[in-house]
Amino acid sequence: MHSYPKAQHRFAHTRSHLLLQQVWQQSSQIAVSSLYSLGLCIYRRYFHPLARFPGPLLNSVSELPAALSLLRGRFAFDNKLHHERYGDVVRIRPNELTFRTSQSMQDIYGFRPGHQNMKKSLLHTGPVRVGQTTTLQYVPSDADHGRQRRALSHAFSHQALMDQEPIIQEYMSKVVTRLRRFARDRQAVDICDWFNYFTFDTMGDLAFGESFGCLDEGKYQEWVDMLFMTIKDGTLIQFSRRIGGIGTGAQTVLARILGVGDAVSYHVHHTRQKVLNRLSMQDIDHRDFIWYILRQKEKGFELTQDEIIANAGLFIVAGSETTANALSGLIARLVWNPRVYEKLVSEIRGAFHDEAAIDFKAITALPYLNACIEEILRVHPPVPAGPPRVVPPGGDTVDGIYIPGGTTVSVGQWSACHSPAHFKTPDEFLPERWIDTAYNDEVKKAVQPFSAGPRNCIGKNLAYMEMRLVVAQLLWNFDIASADGAPLWDPAGEMRYKRAFMVWEEQPLMLHFKDVRCG
Repeated sequence: MHSYPKAQHRFAHTRSHLLLQQVWQQSSQIAVSSLYSLGLCIYRRYFHPLARFPGPLLNSVSELPAALSLLRGRFAFDNKLHHERYGDVVRIRPNELTFRTSQSMQDIYGFRPGHQNMKKSLLHTGPVRVGQTTTLQYVPSDADHGRQRRALSHAFSHQALMDQEPIIQEYMSKVVTRLRRFARDRQAVDICDWFNYFTFDTMGDLAFGESFGCLDEGKYQEWVDMLFMTIKDGTLIQFSRRIGGIGTGAQTVLARILGVGDAVSYHVHHTRQKVLNRLSMQDIDHRDFIWYILRQKEKGFELTQDEIIANAGLFIVAGSETTANALSGLIARLVWNPRVYEKLVSEIRGAFHDEAAIDFKAITALPYLNACIEEILRVHPPVPAGPPRVVPPGGDTVDGIYIPGGTTVSVGQWSACHSPAHFKTPDEFLPERWIDTAYNDEVKKAVQPFSAGPRNCIGKNLAYMEMRLVVAQLLWNFDIASADGAPLWDPAGEMRYKRAFMVWEEQPLMLHFKDVRCG
């Protein structure tokens, strides 16, 4: 009877002792973890091989600031602000530098005799994969990249572009027809949608032999909606790799939490179906990309079936929204610049007395049109942040500065193209800088919207031709005016309103069209 209180006392004492032990262990773990984190921060800030490079304090010790900037769609803009504060080279992560000079663009992305090519960072492998097969844009091996590029190059040659002109003209005619209806009904149009309809339908035909049907129905198809998600997934994948580590369990869990994968799987599944269907019709004389790929196969430049599928999926993603983005940016700048608008309209309408004369060869010869396109690619680059590369193990120089091996490096087009060291009044939309000798001292080679070197965009000439054709057709057929003042496209507010997830997140651009040909 009297032993119970003693037993209870011993039990309480033992329980308290165990609780104190647990608290001590947890406190010790927290203390050790805190000391490790503090030591890591001190090392990264003061003793890391990149400690000599300037940059924000938090960025130099943690992965989080740059990753959150990426997730918010502000990565390119934040890096520009960092360059304005810290100079031409900025440390934006413990092991990553961003540059903005034209020479650094050539050194990082170009071919330099006596130097190893800087390989693509695994942070930036693309969202489109078929099994273990990756695409021309993201394949890490230089040998595999060269093999794929040789097999694909004829599909993007000048002759191929001439052969594909009727396909592209057909879809542009559909745009003009639909805009005529809106003009007749005096209905405002979000031109961003119609540029996307045009580019996705065109690329669908060129990649698979059939369009998505957006222009015919005047709306986004389910697959195209999923493609927008696929593009954003590229940013989410990169975020998960920056925070969780490349190929780790933590990265896999984080990617799942972010919902990465469904849109990509949908795109790959439907791409496979379309490509296999097109390959089953090898004998048709439809000059799409697969027609040229099959001709190259006969010459010994062969892609595997999975490589054809992966690259077809890439062409849809990379060749549609980027071009539509540039077109939207150009029309917005024309709306905001009446002087430039009138000058371009005068050139186009003075050059053609018949719509049938507006062909690829003729529009290539219009100097002010070409200057406007070059200028929009400078002031509004479709991919504003630069793809990351990794310095070879032995280290290398970038713009004369030694960079340790293993460092991630990049040049963002938004920073380079808006640098006052490269351009007078860099934020001003001024096409004359591309044709007036008064601007000869500007550093035009800083503008590389299609990247530089052996891995530059294979579809560059196609993108230029699409942009020339769209702008020439629109301004020959219509007078264009803003329906709402285009507040979200105000160049002065672009740094505040815009976001980019690999490419720009488009805002509505509401316009009124007046048909000057059919009344």
